[in-house]
Amino acid sequence: MLDIVSTREMFARADATVARGYWHRLFHLQPDLPELLVGPNIEAYLRWFFERWTANRPAVEEAVAEYVRAFSAPGGLRAGFDDYRATFPDDLDADEASAAAGQRLAMPVLALWGDSGLPSRLPVLDIWRRYADDVRGQAVAGCGHFLPEERPDEVAGQLLAFLGA
Repeated sequence: MLDIVSTREMFARADATVARGYWHRLFHLQPDLPELLVGPNIEAYLRWFFERWTANRPAVEEAVAEYVRAFSAPGGLRAGFDDYRATFPDDLDADEASAAAGQRLAMPVLALWGDSGLPSRLPVLDIWRRYADDVRGQAVAGCGHFLPEERPDEVAGQLLAFLGA
């Protein structure tokens, strides 16, 4: 898990801090509106996040053109927003049902988050331990939301150690 906690937990913790940090999740859920408003401004929209959600900004700058290319491709923007739309209500309902049934993840879970992002203000490992028996992880120092771009060597090292490579 990279710089996230479950959607269920985010909604359960909805307060002013969470709302300011995760407003985009609710915006991206809307059918067609994000595409209409962002479509002519893909690079500006993406840069808004990159400028506010990073600690190691120069490292992310290298990836901006690729993000713009991918989201500008036919269907790219809709696919990006559809990823958010898939979580609500179906994924959230399935998460609630799994929790009510006492289901837990049996496999080990690795959770990493940036030490300057919103998850850093939450008990990330405790949250994921509500879902799985074997949870490991830590904050990545000097990092915001875009862990693979901001700290690729550290993220790769954590993944390789976790996978036993």
